[in-house]
Amino acid sequence: MPSPAPAGVAAAVKDAPVGAPLPQVDALAGAAFDEADMDGWPRRGSIVFRVMLGDEGFEVGQARHAWSHDTKRYEMSVELKTTGVAALMRSFHYTQRSEGEVGERGLRPLRFTVEQRGRASDAVDFDWQAGEATIRRGGREPRTARILPGDQDVLSLWHQVGIVGAGGLPTTLTVLSNKSAKPALLEVVGTEAARLPIGRLDTLRLRAQAEDGSLTIDIWLASRYGMLPVRIRVADDEGEVLDQQAIQLRLTPVEAGAAEASAAQGDSEPGTAAAADMIELKEEVAPVADLYTN
Repeated sequence: MPSPAPAGVAAAVKDAPVGAPLPQVDALAGAAFDEADMDGWPRRGSIVFRVMLGDEGFEVGQARHAWSHDTKRYEMSVELKTTGVAALMRSFHYTQRSEGEVGERGLRPLRFTVEQRGRASDAVDFDWQAGEATIRRGGREPRTARILPGDQDVLSLWHQVGIVGAGGLPTTLTVLSNKSAKPALLEVVGTEAARLPIGRLDTLRLRAQAEDGSLTIDIWLASRYGMLPVRIRVADDEGEVLDQQAIQLRLTPVEAGAAEASAAQGDSEPGTAAAADMIELKEEVAPVADLYTN
């Protein structure tokens, strides 16, 4: 069995009061991003989500999320496409990417992009020195938004909440997408034993809600698997719900991350980390009934 999340990650969330706003953090205190203890965040991995529309759970697609980091820089992406009946009605395929730096307050995005088949790509560029982000959407006039240390794009947010822990998050932050920059309120919903396609997992549920009420994002973090997001539920003010639940989870164990760091510094043979076994959880598919049984 995989080992629980490192003590540093668990300690970061244990004192967060359920249902209460998260503690306020001095926005300027995050201006210097130097060193960070990233032992709790797996160096690389992937999560495949089943994507469902509405509370009735109508399956519309599948999303594959992948990430990697070296404790200094990170890259991550999510590729979503329609499947099954939904694909017959409307084929949809897009990819989000986020890349940036890793520091003492977690992730600091530098660029966020969205590519959708048949359309020009969109991008958000973060200028932390100037304290602003530029949103470029297709051929439209670029827009700028003010940003403060700790602000995230919609993809990096998935991991930021697990990396710094509930106690390290500000009460509010701005979440940026290719369409907008929305101030959001953060709160701890509580611990839950989540029933997911990959099994029943102990999770911490956090919520980010746009101040204008237009969007609510709930994220379930797997307590024993690096505080990774295993369910993401997005609801808008028109009642539309998009629910992503993990059907496969693959991640490097802590030991592999240490081996990769040693290899990068020349302390071990190249390839040692690559050869390490990945932790994997996947959906258990019920066996098909034998149609020829009398």
